Amino acid sequence: MKKIRYSNLFILGIFIYIIFYAISSIIGKNIHTKVLENEMTDMKISRKCLIVRDEYLLKSDINGEVKLLVDEGERVTKLQEVANVYNNVDRNIDANISSLDEEIEKLKNGEVNLSKKEISDFNEKIESVFNEIQVDLLISDYSNIKEYKETLDNYLKDKNKLLNNDIDSVKLTSKEEQKRILEKQRSSNVATYSSKMAGIISFKFDGNEEKYNFTNLNEITKSDIEKEDNKYQDVSSNLKEVKDGSVLLRIINNYDAYIVTYISEDESKNFEINQSIKLDSGDNEIEATVYEVYQEDDNFIAIFKINNQNMGIYDTRVKEFDIIYKQIEGLKIPKSSIKTVDNKEGVYVINEENKTPTFVELKGIEYEDDSFKYINYYKNNIDGIDTVDLYDKIILKPNIINTKLRIE
Repeated sequence: MKKIRYSNLFILGIFIYIIFYAISSIIGKNIHTKVLENEMTDMKISRKCLIVRDEYLLKSDINGEVKLLVDEGERVTKLQEVANVYNNVDRNIDANISSLDEEIEKLKNGEVNLSKKEISDFNEKIESVFNEIQVDLLISDYSNIKEYKETLDNYLKDKNKLLNNDIDSVKLTSKEEQKRILEKQRSSNVATYSSKMAGIISFKFDGNEEKYNFTNLNEITKSDIEKEDNKYQDVSSNLKEVKDGSVLLRIINNYDAYIVTYISEDESKNFEINQSIKLDSGDNEIEATVYEVYQEDDNFIAIFKINNQNMGIYDTRVKEFDIIYKQIEGLKIPKSSIKTVDNKEGVYVINEENKTPTFVELKGIEYEDDSFKYINYYKNNIDGIDTVDLYDKIILKPNIINTKLRIE
């Protein structure tokens, strides 16, 4: 009986071992792992930012009808005329003055517009004299030749006077007087506006152009950044009436701009004056430098300068940016894979020979964010530090079961 019992126990033990081995194999094959590689990682913070530009609003100082001389998005030069406002005067006065300028120039150059009748009369008189000369020549009568010559000379002199002198002077004086009258009307009733600087034209504004400018950079607070929103509105367009004080357009220096945001005291340690950074909005990546970091109550304000960047966000006051302040290269360790054993943080590395996990302490942590810790592989390798290595396979979610199993 005892032999039978021992035999049954032996069989039961083998059966349990087979089941345990089968379950372990199934579990081992389904454990999620990660092979460590040397990866380039952006060290960054995401923050709402305030955009400050070198810009100003051009406003009308009279009531009248506006005519814009530039287009949206056009780049203008300093002192370029960009708008006219007409007060109780024909808005075609500029075109009329321009037309008179062309006529005056032609008169000064001898380009007189004679009528067809004037030209025809002269030609008929000259032709009549030539016909009389031909008749006299046929009958060999030369007695009137001198008289014919004097007559032709007089006709030609009169024609030359008409073309170059008498009528020119009369018309020129008349045209110049008309121009003088129109210019006097224009100077009294038309306001011409020129750009104070080179820049880009925008027909939108948000009313914060004077509040957020280069002069007031150091006065911006965390509250300003948090409360601001994009609230741009359209300004007057061609053929519309404007009043004294109305905004005509906005001119923006597209070569310089500042991005202002708030950061914590710990985050402020990541930024140094003149440090190169990148601002990623999802649409494009903008290169910038750290211009200033200053404390504002319990917060810190960081100002980043953008140089010679066409941001394409002239009508945007606030925007979310990923502020990339450093790029590091190292082993990227998911925090879900990290366990604490004997007061040491580490991961379970799978031995490629026997397929069993071994706890390895993490050393040389360069940086961490919400999801990962980053190990400086090259520095550890140079310093001979014993920790995780390149191409180690680690368990992503270690627990009491999978850390005791062979992992296929």
